[in-house]
Amino acid sequence: MARKPITKGGPRPDIKDYKGLSNGQALFEADVKKWQELNIGSPSTPSPNTQPGGSVVPTKEVEPDTAVTGSNVRTDFTAFDPAKGTFVYNDGDPAVGQSPYVTAPDPYGGGNPTPVVILPSSDGKGYVVITREELLNKLVQSISRDKNSILDLKMKLQNYYKSKKDFEISLRGGPVTDKDTGFLEALKNALGEISADNLATAQENLSAGILNASGFYDFNTWIQTRALVSPVQSESSTARNFTKKADAIADFMREVQIQVGDPKLVNNVDALAEAYWQKISSEEQKRMGKSVSTYDPLTGKRVTSSTGFQMPSAQLLKEWRIQFITKGAIEKDKVISTGIRNVNPIDLQDAGGEIGDNYTKLKGYAFEYGVRLSDEDLKKKAAEATLPGGSIEEQQRSIQLASRALYKPLAPYIEGGLKVKDIASQFMKAKTNELELSEGEVDIFDPDVQAAISGDKLPGSLDYLMQVRSDPRYRFTKKANEGAAGFLDSLLRMWGKVG
Repeated sequence: MARKPITKGGPRPDIKDYKGLSNGQALFEADVKKWQELNIGSPSTPSPNTQPGGSVVPTKEVEPDTAVTGSNVRTDFTAFDPAKGTFVYNDGDPAVGQSPYVTAPDPYGGGNPTPVVILPSSDGKGYVVITREELLNKLVQSISRDKNSILDLKMKLQNYYKSKKDFEISLRGGPVTDKDTGFLEALKNALGEISADNLATAQENLSAGILNASGFYDFNTWIQTRALVSPVQSESSTARNFTKKADAIADFMREVQIQVGDPKLVNNVDALAEAYWQKISSEEQKRMGKSVSTYDPLTGKRVTSSTGFQMPSAQLLKEWRIQFITKGAIEKDKVISTGIRNVNPIDLQDAGGEIGDNYTKLKGYAFEYGVRLSDEDLKKKAAEATLPGGSIEEQQRSIQLASRALYKPLAPYIEGGLKVKDIASQFMKAKTNELELSEGEVDIFDPDVQAAISGDKLPGSLDYLMQVRSDPRYRFTKKANEGAAGFLDSLLRMWGKVG
């Protein structure tokens, strides 16, 4: 037979291919050494326990001649002579998930054949024979419990599990090893195959006159030769029909009619509608759906995860429209519309839109609770009441809370259902009467009324009237003049000038 080329992943050199060649023995040994360097590392210097790509094999280095108590390094390689029958190759039973294994007399005595593992010594000059069960226990104790490491090891041992079901159960079990029966069986099968491989190598070496552990595997170098198949991913993007510009602008103009009533009150309304459309288009581009499908050849399962196309909800679109209407829009640091920020509130109320109606209601409500709100604040609250989830009642509650904080002595009455105006009206009426003013001249924001209802406590009637009479206008009232005339008449009587 012709001598075969030595390649990474190729078959190990066979001594039979070198028979009849000049200097065949030397060529065979040189090719074996080269194959080892390409595939499993030098036997005299065990390969570092790393996987391709740099990930660490989840086991500690096993030094059979020192790690296993009672085992001794052997150098009698003639023991591998098939004629002696010391080591017996067994085919195993693939039907029940059993790999080939080797039996030999118990290395610790007893004489009965038992499954053993043949391993190279640390220097590659000798070998060690260990019972399979003893090495299995040692390995289980030395394996890292790190989740990722044990997962890698289990995946590399996939073909040594009794069944696919056992493999899947073992994967789901996580880092547990000593109670994972499927994993223990896989390890046992792997050790059996390592020993069978090493026996075949030893017999080839012996026939070639090589009396060392050249080409032997230990657990670490063997596990490196197990291919770890990576999951295969595929990705795709999906998109549904985007919103049409004409539809977006039509929706915006309908919102203007509902909220404002008269589109003319909205500053640069056409440009604002265009800005709304640009907002929708930009957001929809960002929300394009993606689907990632991952096929794992180890488990035979395909997992698909997807991010669906998320069309902006009707609620969100309405919020955007109202924000544009009330606040306007800026594009590239340039104001393209102020919306209704600068519109006259009276025009807004007269237009009959929802914002104008809410403005009217909230302005009256704020007055009844003695809360001053600017036109800008009222517009804002009127618009917020129209947002999805918002309401006029919610805005009224916020005004009521502000009133309770402003008029602390009235807080219990407000909580009880009274309005600030109900309480303030008594003070308003008293001042109107005392100063002989026209109806409506004194309102809730009158300084004397405010002083009466916003202090630490409500004043008594006499105290309040004395405060009102300090107003210069009181001197010109009929009541004040009659009081003064009566006082003068009393003085004159006292001095005998009248009567």
